[in-house]
Amino acid sequence: MTSTSNQWHVGLVGYGEVGKILAEDLCKDGVTVSAYDVKLDGEHAKPLQDHATRIGVALASSTADLAARADFIVSAVTASETVSVAQACAPALKKGAWFLDLCTVTGKMADEDRAAIETAGGQYIDIAVMGGFFKYGIKAPMLVAGSDAKAAVEWMNANGFDAKYLGPRPGSASSVKMVRSVLMKGLEALGVEALVTAERQGIREEVLECLADVDLVPFRDHLASLVQTHVVHARRRWEEMGLVAQTLRETGVEPKMTVTTEQTLRRSVEAGIAPADGKVPGLDDALKLLSDKVVRSG
Repeated sequence: MTSTSNQWHVGLVGYGEVGKILAEDLCKDGVTVSAYDVKLDGEHAKPLQDHATRIGVALASSTADLAARADFIVSAVTASETVSVAQACAPALKKGAWFLDLCTVTGKMADEDRAAIETAGGQYIDIAVMGGFFKYGIKAPMLVAGSDAKAAVEWMNANGFDAKYLGPRPGSASSVKMVRSVLMKGLEALGVEALVTAERQGIREEVLECLADVDLVPFRDHLASLVQTHVVHARRRWEEMGLVAQTLRETGVEPKMTVTTEQTLRRSVEAGIAPADGKVPGLDDALKLLSDKVVRSG
């Protein structure tokens, strides 16, 4: 089958909000879609059945029934279910069928999913969704990795998706999203701590205004600069964060993120990585130094 054909049968495992959004967009483009969700076996089945009937989705009786029909399976379940879904699909999988794993998984989970699918003769495709389905629908940006990922990306982009090929290694797309979450979810937690403190002190707008300098350079460059200068200025920043933690406590805010930041800075100080000449290293040298001397496992 050609990768641009919209006659491929797409099977959606998981017919929740994400599954329904994908189904609606695919059906609009004339793609044949089937779906299965565990809720179809319970008291919440009727709303799903009504939605499927309205847009033209055929509902399968089980995960295995869905796998037997589909050329292109999209797993849109929660992370805790992803391995069991792959294992349930595998026995009935068509030879050469693609299994797109939309779940954010660890490397070990991706290996378990892939083993089940590839042992059954399918193609495991690791997908990292980098934008919200509720905002973008099928056009949510996706990173795609896997041994047959180039062909999958070609088909996806020809049928309404916004997919970017990352490479042949399964799990690498999910890893990009995981590492991004270290930053973005960390910023979220820091934002809660900082803005609640600012609000209680009556200085919220002033605090937000003083962040304008961050907008002067691309965020990637700002982040790299922070890591590079960390090597030189960790001690000064560590001492400052001790006072910051005290400020939050005086405001009645438990400084969870602030204390962790203080401890992280202290770790670098105790490792003695500050260069004698006071020069800021390049990013490559800074990361090697931090990886070799500071950031340990466990």
